[in-house]
Amino acid sequence: MAGVDFNALRNKITMEDVLNQLGFVPASQTGDQLHGPCPVHGSTSAGSRSLSVNLQAGRYYCHKCQSHGNQLELWAAVHRLPIYEAASDLCRALGRDVPWIERW
Repeated sequence: MAGVDFNALRNKITMEDVLNQLGFVPASQTGDQLHGPCPVHGSTSAGSRSLSVNLQAGRYYCHKCQSHGNQLELWAAVHRLPIYEAASDLCRALGRDVPWIERW
């Protein structure tokens, strides 16, 4: 099984790419900080502010379910996939090539 270059993936796919693909609509925004419903535990209220996202840092945190991480970890958590499978799935969803590691 080939390896995924996770650093390259995180550099070429932004948190905004993932949020857009998930259909995330923030309830509020202040600069690079977004707050809105958490797609990990499935917040249903459009006004929910349980998820906090820092676009500049590329990090998220849910104050209700405590899910946190980077854009790839968000995709993995929402789709309940291991990180390796999430990398392939995210690239496929965005129509991008998986950054494979050619040599170990």
